[in-house]
This record gives sequence, structure tokens and C-alpha cells, in this order.
Amino acid sequence: MCWALHHAHRSKTFAGWNAGANYAQPAVWSSTTWNQEFYNSHTDKVEETQKRTQIEESKEDFKYVERLIPPLEIPTPPEHGSYPTPSGWSPPKGSKEGTPYYVRRTRYHQLPVYVKQKHGGNQIWTIVKNVDGDIWTLGENLQNHLEKDTESEVGMSINEYTKRVVYKGLFEEPAKQWLIDEGF
Repeated sequence: MCWALHHAHRSKTFAGWNAGANYAQPAVWSSTTWNQEFYNSHTDKVEETQKRTQIEESKEDFKYVERLIPPLEIPTPPEHGSYPTPSGWSPPKGSKEGTPYYVRRTRYHQLPVYVKQKHGGNQIWTIVKNVDGDIWTLGENLQNHLEKDTESEVGMSINEYTKRVVYKGLFEEPAKQWLIDEGF
């Protein structure tokens, strides 16, 4: 008797019939079963003789869509009478001759100097990104400037792979001012 129950269970499972349904339902759907299940009425079927809809292209209405699409390039900043502007921005002047490093601005024409805080503000780092060329010379020059400015020792870490110089402490404004004075 146990063998018969086991055999009946196996035959339902492995023969392809789902035993949990109220009616006999195939476990694997074939194309004929799919058509029978989902296209029971004749109105659901699409006849090949029916006329399909046409695509209409309206160039007149595209002006409304164009306003929503962001530009691919950031526009160049306008000329101002005096620098720095009220927001504090100033254009790059060009680095001094023989400078072995270069700091690229961001795509929004800003200096790539950022502040990172961790552990609820207990650890603060100033990060200078986008450094090309001799990153070690830039790191030492800026570190010497910050140490003179604060009259204390400033910790520094350099990552050549990511082109970043990290200083321990809050030095965002002095670092930006030093980069502007250097011509970046």
C-alpha cells in the first residue's frame, strides 16, 4: 500500500501534472495550452488582416520635449566685471611655468576640494581630487602652506591611483585659496 501511494505521488509529479490545482493543469506549458488558456475568446486574437496603427511623427511638439532634456555639455561661465564673483568663484589663471602638477576643475568649473566627515564629525578630512602630474610635490607644497597657516603639523595621505591628496583636518577654504593663488 505504501508503494501505491508513493507511485501515485510520483506519477502525478513526474508525469507533468500539478497535483495542487483543482483541475488538471500541465506543469509545463506548451504553445497549444498557452493559446487555449489565454485566448479563449475569438475577440482576444489579433487577426493578420486587421489594419495596424500608424506612427505619426510630430516635429512641432518636440520643442516641448527639448526643454526637458538636459544639455550634454556644461556651458562656459559668462564673463564678469570682477573676480571673485559674489558666489566666490573665479576662473583659472593658468599655472606657473615649470609646475610639475596640475589640478583639473570639475565639470561644473569648481575646484575639486571636498570635506569628508566620519564618526559623527569626530574625524574630518579635506580631500583634493583630480591631481595630474607629480602628486607628491603638490601634496608637500600644500601641506607646507597649511602648516604655516595653522602653525601646527598637518597629516597627509596620497593615493596615486585615485589622484587624491587627503589632509587630516578642516582645510577646505585655505586649500581652495592656495589653489586659486597657484593658478588652478
